[in-house]
Amino acid sequence: MTVTPPILDIFVVWHPDELGGEDLFRQLDNHYHSPAFSGLAGGAVEVYGRSAAWAPDSAPRPLGIGAELAPEVAPAQYNVIVLYIGASLAQAVLNDPGWESYVADIARYSVRDDVIVLPLIRPRFSIPDTRIGELVGDIQPLPRESLTDPGILGREVSQAITQWLTGQERIQVFVSHTKHPSLVESHVNDGAWIYDRVREAILTTRLEDFFDAQDIQTGEDWEAALDGNAHRSALLMVRTDAYAGREWTQREVLEAKTADMPIICMYALTDGESRGSFLMDHVPSVPCDLSQPMPGIRTALNRLVDEALKRALWQAQEVYLKEDGFDWLPVHAPEPVTLTRWLMTHQATDQADRHVWIMHPDPPLGPRERAVVTDLCTLAGFNTSDVLTPRTFATRGGVLPS
Repeated sequence: MTVTPPILDIFVVWHPDELGGEDLFRQLDNHYHSPAFSGLAGGAVEVYGRSAAWAPDSAPRPLGIGAELAPEVAPAQYNVIVLYIGASLAQAVLNDPGWESYVADIARYSVRDDVIVLPLIRPRFSIPDTRIGELVGDIQPLPRESLTDPGILGREVSQAITQWLTGQERIQVFVSHTKHPSLVESHVNDGAWIYDRVREAILTTRLEDFFDAQDIQTGEDWEAALDGNAHRSALLMVRTDAYAGREWTQREVLEAKTADMPIICMYALTDGESRGSFLMDHVPSVPCDLSQPMPGIRTALNRLVDEALKRALWQAQEVYLKEDGFDWLPVHAPEPVTLTRWLMTHQATDQADRHVWIMHPDPPLGPRERAVVTDLCTLAGFNTSDVLTPRTFATRGGVLPS
């Protein structure tokens, strides 16, 4: 089994006398050790605190970026430094040479390709005309409201990391919805439809949105525009009563799935569905109460950004996982919808290959799900197949059958 090196280390740096620093670290530590990221290979994301003195009356221990802190403790491929700034840190940087040097090093790290620095400034504290402002004042900070809401904090940090890793200016959210209500669906609250509320919520974030008819220009190829945006956007399914039965929403979800894009299904049902659709399931879901939709919408957007980061990290791990011999490394567990398209391509490009080895992030498929996947591989003419996750692969000793 190829040893996957650390992919992403997040360092939270704060002065010991700064109120809220420990809470900030705990929130980020909990967020990046949540189920959303636990299925990646190895310790894909680790969160470290840097606050306590490394020696009496000194700054914290080194970050270990670019050099090993100890033998066989390799630095991560990517590093994030969340610098929590308030009066105590500013005073230490001004008066303590150790802290001044420590923060100056962080400022120098900000120009490296493998490091991103995310300052987070305490409310009512201003850094212009301060020494710490001279060091890091030119770096775009996280919004201060991140300190008041753990959901915003996780979303803003994940969004900043994802955009940095992928080179995107902003994460684009493709809002997949239908304007065809069921007979019993009514307007929410003040007369706005649920998709209008979604747009309102996105406008309060730093996300970009795409709303089909509202964003397709006159004269533009409708089908090409929808498919192209579904292939490069994080998809939010606004699943109202009539959503699953509409041709265009089915197409949007199918295109996003086959492109292995991040998807969240936001259930906003009133009367329910007459049939549903086998194209729509097998994705993370969030409930939304139409009488009070904003909490559900915000949760769905936060989850969608985490899914986008998870995809970026899994793609960063692919280069190492492929060395173990896997044929397909999808970020989502395989299902008939995505497997059939992949098998057709695989057959055409590698006709001599008679086995299929698939790895996807945990959790693993259930026994009946795995059986359907292997049956489809057999029907496609492959003699042997298996579907593993990092955890199940490790329990087998990290070796595929020869």
